[in-house]
Amino acid sequence: MLINPPTGLYRRDDRCQSKVDDQTVRVVFAPVDLALLGAIARQAGAEPKVCDYPALNQSEGVFIADIKTFRPHILFLNSTVHTLAKDMELVAKARDFDPGILTLLHGEGVVVQAEKVLRDYPQCDAILDGEPELTLREIVTTVPDEQTLWQTPGLVCRDGSGTPFRTGKRPLIESLDILPLPARDLLNNKIYHSPENGKPLTVIQAQRGCPSKCVFCPAGSMFGYVVRERSVESIMAELKECVEKYGITNFLFHGDTFTLHKPWLLKLCDAIINSGMKIHWGCNSRIDTIDDERAAALKKAGCWVVAFGFEHGNQNMLNLMRKGQRAERAFEAVSICKRNGLLTHGFFIAGLPWETKRTLQQLYLYARKLNTDFFDFNIACPLPGTELYNICLQEQLFVHTDSSSYAHAGVRTLSLSAEELTEWRRKTLLKMYFRPTYVARIIIHAIKTGTIKHYLAAALSRVKNLVKTT
Repeated sequence: MLINPPTGLYRRDDRCQSKVDDQTVRVVFAPVDLALLGAIARQAGAEPKVCDYPALNQSEGVFIADIKTFRPHILFLNSTVHTLAKDMELVAKARDFDPGILTLLHGEGVVVQAEKVLRDYPQCDAILDGEPELTLREIVTTVPDEQTLWQTPGLVCRDGSGTPFRTGKRPLIESLDILPLPARDLLNNKIYHSPENGKPLTVIQAQRGCPSKCVFCPAGSMFGYVVRERSVESIMAELKECVEKYGITNFLFHGDTFTLHKPWLLKLCDAIINSGMKIHWGCNSRIDTIDDERAAALKKAGCWVVAFGFEHGNQNMLNLMRKGQRAERAFEAVSICKRNGLLTHGFFIAGLPWETKRTLQQLYLYARKLNTDFFDFNIACPLPGTELYNICLQEQLFVHTDSSSYAHAGVRTLSLSAEELTEWRRKTLLKMYFRPTYVARIIIHAIKTGTIKHYLAAALSRVKNLVKTT
């Protein structure tokens, strides 16, 4: 069994561990990472079952019933730093039913503190360290017991004496094409929808890795700082399967730097265009990896929105967070997308240790001037393993560790309280949403694209959430 546990609706990928409700654009993505591991397990001769309990709003009782019915030999969980304790309570209950279940944990936030997790939670047998696919394949193939698990590379487990032990990381997978296509037959694909049009949506994991070393982001710690792309042929095979077998035509191309390597990107766009598939998709980019040629190819291939991590309008803040970009370059990136018919989604981060009232005002004015079609203001959430986490420990900035999220500050800055940061985000989002010109632009777009009911529903949900007393 490969599961997202029924302990809260979170983004459980390795880079982002936010509550879905904390995001202004709320979308539940299909757990394609679990479907890929399901395909790996199937190749190794196992019978896999994937369960996304939070997406289905299913309870602990459903999980226990599945344990009793399916009787798994191996239980694999995606966990986050926010849900770890509750996740382990579920594992303990599964173990009460069957003490012989091999329990595996995965997630960037737990890998970096794996020794502590193993000491605190004896019901966890091992934590997968690094890329999980080949490690899981070896475990499924060899079926190690607790006494021999420590001989498997790519794990943090207990040695013969019961002491937490790192077995050594596996080398990164050189060619991602050796991995099978995700086993989407293990997913309930109908429950994952595009917030824009309500149609089925899935994720294509086209690449791994990020060359940047931002202090707040753990992206590089799991998949390295070198970007590895799947071949265009492999991606096209997955797109074709999604369209022809599952009727999915809406996609998010997952990747922190999707537009980084121009020849690969243009080749992929040409392949999509030449295939005749009418797909509707979005991707992430960096402001220094977009130009008119790339933007035009994206648009022609069915891309409709490009997301950028602008982060901040104060150059000193960008330097301190090691973003590696110039604030002014963002305006050119937005202009490039606009003149090529692409919408833009801007991500901004507030509440890093050096944030002040002055820099918050600069951030608001910067976002307003960029005038992107969609936007998210995330409060800095220090994740274990990041430089930001270490800085906050050193400066004693942690305040509300149990309630820390992208919408509710769990740390203060050197000059601002956590409460001030949370309230700033709420008020700033309301000011951004209630700009008359912005409201008119989004309504016109929704009418033109026939998606007015979806935009209205999303708007009502966001405003209702923001006007709540904090």
